[in-house]
Amino acid sequence: MDTPQSKGGKARSELLSPSERQRIARAAAKARWDEPCPKAIFGEQDKPIRISDIEVPCYVLDDGKRVITMNGIMDTFGMARGGAMVKGMNRLELFVSRNRIKPFISSDLYERIVSPIRFRIKNSTAYGFDSDTLIDVAEAVIQADNAGTLQKQQAGIAHQCRVITSSLTRVGLIALIDEATGYQTNRDKDELQQILSAYLLPEHRPWMETIPVEFTNEIYRVYGWTRTANNRGPRYAGKLIRNLIYEKLPKPVLPALDEINPTNAKYQRKHRHHQFLTEKQGLDHFRTQVITVMTLLRISKNKGDFNRHLISYFGSQMSFAFDDDV
Repeated sequence: MDTPQSKGGKARSELLSPSERQRIARAAAKARWDEPCPKAIFGEQDKPIRISDIEVPCYVLDDGKRVITMNGIMDTFGMARGGAMVKGMNRLELFVSRNRIKPFISSDLYERIVSPIRFRIKNSTAYGFDSDTLIDVAEAVIQADNAGTLQKQQAGIAHQCRVITSSLTRVGLIALIDEATGYQTNRDKDELQQILSAYLLPEHRPWMETIPVEFTNEIYRVYGWTRTANNRGPRYAGKLIRNLIYEKLPKPVLPALDEINPTNAKYQRKHRHHQFLTEKQGLDHFRTQVITVMTLLRISKNKGDFNRHLISYFGSQMSFAFDDDV
């Protein structure tokens, strides 16, 4: 939540000229370079996260920051690492400094970009950005694209930014990094509770349709199923929804849902899992995942084709373990 001080700071920053903003950001960057260099305590080069089909190196620092390496963030956006450069500017800074994108970059985000996080990995020094920067830049690029200011050759970057925002939330990205680095086993209980509080309600809400009929119809078409008189689908359909939707929420969410909404002796649940998801974070992420999977279903001819699209999009083979209907 914005404080009066932060609101005042934002208002003052809007009055600054671009050159003044750049000067202040560089002064802040210089001050950061003079600070002690944090150390990566979790994460390995060969244990990246996967965003779409791209492997992205990430680490957790000793100050608790989740960082993505500079090259990793460039690869995620589909930006070339080489090409023309300006002395003293990193490539992401060069990209956001152009007139086509700069109006959509806040002062806070610009300061983070011009002063990437310098950290130690064993005996070497690396540079990266905190996980929020990935989402913030993606949202800014989408705004620029919607405004029609991007060049034709930047359409691929805009597309990749939409892939990022459609498949990841801020909390979800943190959970992804924590899982890849092994930090989730050492994460503070308070921090874990923050994730659960963002996604789960203390009590269930009334039932409402969250999975559109078209989603179900597409599953039947792709898997070649026939509807029965009582309109009950195969239990495998429930397992698919669990695997494709719920398991893509942050790691601790599904186990918590299973605990607060357990099965009975007949392996049935009293409520639907989605009735316990918060409106702002939980259901938003749930619906985004439904849309993503439904898009893949639409372009698939059969289940083999669908599985290939899943592997291409999510970057790994989906393991379908039979489970109860959720």
